[in-house]
Amino acid sequence: MLEVTLLGSASFSANGLMVRSDLGPSGRLLACYLFQFLGRVHRRERLADLFWADAAPDRARTALNTAIWRIRKILEFGSKGAAQHLVTVGDHVVLEEAPSVQVDTHLLESASKRILTQDNVESLGDREIHDVTIAVEGYRGPFLDGHDDDWVLQERERLHCLFVRATFELMRKAAMQGQYERAIEFGRRILVRDALRERVQRDVMLLLVLNGQRAEAIRSYNHFVKLLRSELDIGPMPETKRLHNDILSGDIFGRTNDFILGLFGNLPSNTSN
Repeated sequence: MLEVTLLGSASFSANGLMVRSDLGPSGRLLACYLFQFLGRVHRRERLADLFWADAAPDRARTALNTAIWRIRKILEFGSKGAAQHLVTVGDHVVLEEAPSVQVDTHLLESASKRILTQDNVESLGDREIHDVTIAVEGYRGPFLDGHDDDWVLQERERLHCLFVRATFELMRKAAMQGQYERAIEFGRRILVRDALRERVQRDVMLLLVLNGQRAEAIRSYNHFVKLLRSELDIGPMPETKRLHNDILSGDIFGRTNDFILGLFGNLPSNTSN
């Protein structure tokens, strides 16, 4: 099995061992492009312009042909004969899907769709929740971190949104089952990758209160305020301030259900002062 990692720093591995190649920077980015867009037909001219824009046309075409040959060698690490899935016909190139190739972005996308297309998250079975959890745990960082090509930025934003939405649903599912520690873990997983997402910050504060960790909820708020000041020189939203004040004063213990119903629906309450 060839495992392709595109979330965070790009890498290729087979049977737990890193696959080394001499693709060069442009050829390596071409490989990532083909793996990300499996099954899509690409024009050779377009690929040459995209990854060797500064080279003369003849040199760009030669570099493209060499890179394709080297990518075929990488595919062979997945299984013998896998190189045949990189098809070139005339002026077109397509990397077909293959059972011997596993791409982390595709796992995230597939798992996310399973949870995001459900009308009721409670209907998901344990196996489905496990698969989605594994997928979001594989989110090691932004798509092709360190690159800023237009196509990379577009995919980075799309995949990041999928990660946040899927992880939020996992947090909500755990909260609905009264698994507050697990829900907090999912919320913090989002904040590690998207620290300024204020809605999730409020959710985590509420979950901490539900879990009997009122002091930790206050510390979490104070840390968030400092982060907003240092990063954007702004303060928190009024909703966040109100929630903090209610936690600080203890008023939240008389209004917990009102807060929670607005965020998660009807949850089991296990709060304590």
